[in-house]
Amino acid sequence: MTVNPPWYQQLADTPLSERASVLEALVVAEFKVWLLMGDSDVFPLDESYFGLGLSSLGATEIQQRLVAGLGRPINAASLFNNPTAAHLLTYLRTEVLVDLFPQTASSSGSATAPVERDVVKVPASYSDGHTSPKDLLNDMLKDLYSS
Repeated sequence: MTVNPPWYQQLADTPLSERASVLEALVVAEFKVWLLMGDSDVFPLDESYFGLGLSSLGATEIQQRLVAGLGRPINAASLFNNPTAAHLLTYLRTEVLVDLFPQTASSSGSATAPVERDVVKVPASYSDGHTSPKDLLNDMLKDLYSS
């Protein structure tokens, strides 16, 4: 029998409809400890935790505590590249804890929003071989830098 880490087991034992809230509470509690916030203090999910006073050492230690509590590897860059709790929570639900947060629609009909990606529209002349890939790249760079 495999024993799951405490937070992972707590999430697994929580009904799916309540898991996101439980995960948020666990993550926010870690940030509050490092930012010396009280239980009644509101932690803004969409504000940079570095702007709130968290150091890179604090972020690294939070990452290590999340790894220990969840029993899953967490990319440290995810804490630094998108430094808000909202981004971190999305990353945890969609990349780290996929088995606990299935990407199917919930009973309310809502689903996790897909990540928007930039789409490059290739003119027909490029796709039929009349223009080289180098010309395509040059045109794309011109468009990018002339905007």
